Amino acid sequence: MSRTLVISSLFLIAVAASPDAAEAAAAAGAPGSACGFVTDQRAAPPRNDDIFPVVITRIDGESTPLEPRNRHSVQPGKRILTVDERIDRHRLPGAAVAQIERMRTLEQQRAYKTFEVDVEAGTSYAIGARLRRDRLDAESIRTNQHWEPVVWDTRPERCP
Repeated sequence: MSRTLVISSLFLIAVAASPDAAEAAAAAGAPGSACGFVTDQRAAPPRNDDIFPVVITRIDGESTPLEPRNRHSVQPGKRILTVDERIDRHRLPGAAVAQIERMRTLEQQRAYKTFEVDVEAGTSYAIGARLRRDRLDAESIRTNQHWEPVVWDTRPERCP
């Protein structure tokens, strides 16, 4: 029985000392760590400023969970986000809607955009898609230039 306890203790020490476990603890807001947040779920973006919702699909090349999350905890520093726009189609001219749907069908994942956010500890960043009304011509839509990812709100938020 004491042999099992020794093996278990050694196993726990090895797991706790592994870099992956330390990174996971830091990302979860463990004591002594600092984190920031990115979110695509904050209350409605300011559509009067042509900013619409997005879905964050990747953070630093890692896929985000398929089920929606209120926010994603990340380490401070430069983070690369991949997002997919959710611009209300009824706010666009009919011809633009058809072109956007055609582009999304043909381009699939290339219809997503990546951008960099410099995350500060204790800060939450709301991510959105800014519609570029000056880029609703056929060529701009075909090349996915009709929108750009933006941080539309920041607010202080402590790590748990």
